[in-house]
Amino acid sequence: MSRFARRIHIGASPAAVWSKLVDVEGWPAWASQFTSLTLLDPGPLTLGTRVRVRPKGMTAATWRVTEYEEGRSFTWEASPAPGLRLAGGHVVTPEGDGAGAEFWLDASGPLGAVLGPVLRRTVFSRNTRSATEGLRRALEGGSPA
Repeated sequence: MSRFARRIHIGASPAAVWSKLVDVEGWPAWASQFTSLTLLDPGPLTLGTRVRVRPKGMTAATWRVTEYEEGRSFTWEASPAPGLRLAGGHVVTPEGDGAGAEFWLDASGPLGAVLGPVLRRTVFSRNTRSATEGLRRALEGGSPA
């Protein structure tokens, strides 16, 4: 397992954070690593929803929501290459005067076992930082850190 997680406090209600998270097509406005995210299924994000994710400088992949708890968390997975399975999780929790937001990424499979340590140090670290800090800026206002 090659899981990397980042947690951040956001000065907004858990409901506001959740609303921003499940609006995946809006992510490129606050998560600079994405060119686009496109819902492939009608309706809101929920269990089973497929999303076409285009990261900047990388090949697009279809991610499918595999776990979903309304208002709290979702996990989605993709297999962008043979032997490589990626999973990402997003968790929102009440925290003092706002919310805690956690983003995690994991690589598994034979290729994931080989690439995982490198992915954790580079892509996973960079993307979870960009996404959590971007989400906080989008909800609190302010300039990039």
